[in-house]
Amino acid sequence: MSLIELLTGSVLFTAAAGSSLQLWALASAAAVAEQRQQERLEQAEAALSRAETSLRALAPSAGDCTTATAQLLQALAAQPLAPGLARQLEVSPSGDGVVLRMAVAGEAEPRQRLYAPAAFGRCGIPQGGGGGTP
Repeated sequence: MSLIELLTGSVLFTAAAGSSLQLWALASAAAVAEQRQQERLEQAEAALSRAETSLRALAPSAGDCTTATAQLLQALAAQPLAPGLARQLEVSPSGDGVVLRMAVAGEAEPRQRLYAPAAFGRCGIPQGGGGGTP
């Protein structure tokens, strides 16, 4: 084997090895990014679950729904939030609940939940019976 053949072979081998390493690095980076995105999605679902659990733990009351909606809004705003998540809270268009939007970095559509105070026993249900005729 001549020196030129040896040099050409080693250059080709080095180029092929370098390309292969670049492909492996790109594939690894994509896998890591996908794993992080999946973790953020799981954190969003856990945050939504914690929000509902905390609302269910609130003591029931028979107040008006406007006050109860404000209380739900405060309770949801007090929840901790993981990095990579963004929370948006607003009163529903009908005014009888709270809309929670949980945006995950890298996702086009946020997760959205409507929490109505009446569903958690916070308003609209008179205490002590139906008040009808016996």
